[in-house]
Amino acid sequence: MVKIISVRQPWAWLIVAGHKDIENRTWRTSYRGRLLIHASLATEPEDFPMQRQWIETCGLVIPEDLPRGAIVGSATLSHVDCGDGYQGDGLACSSPWFEGPFGFHMADAVEFAEPIPYRGQLGIRDVSDALAARVSKMTAK
Repeated sequence: MVKIISVRQPWAWLIVAGHKDIENRTWRTSYRGRLLIHASLATEPEDFPMQRQWIETCGLVIPEDLPRGAIVGSATLSHVDCGDGYQGDGLACSSPWFEGPFGFHMADAVEFAEPIPYRGQLGIRDVSDALAARVSKMTAK
């Protein structure tokens, strides 16, 4: 079954474009594997101030017209690191993207050429077989 996670912009774009290797969450997951990345409708311009500052110092340019309310790509959740005394997968997180308390390591990012409109939800969840087939056709080489 194909899984999906919703992420606010600009973080969703930064993940699928291969810039951001950590997705911060307040909850842990045992899931490991491929995830579709859904860009939420909601945005929060003041979230993750340390990451926003790091973006500026690196000179990353974030597009102004990022899609929202759509699946924008995929990545592999390879492992989870934790802060504040929690135990993760036993790997130390040195990424500047980590703010915790849980950091989902994202690898093998793929940005879709055409966003797929989709309604988001909280958590990691399954997508329908029809959507999974549509994504599979889009990503087939």
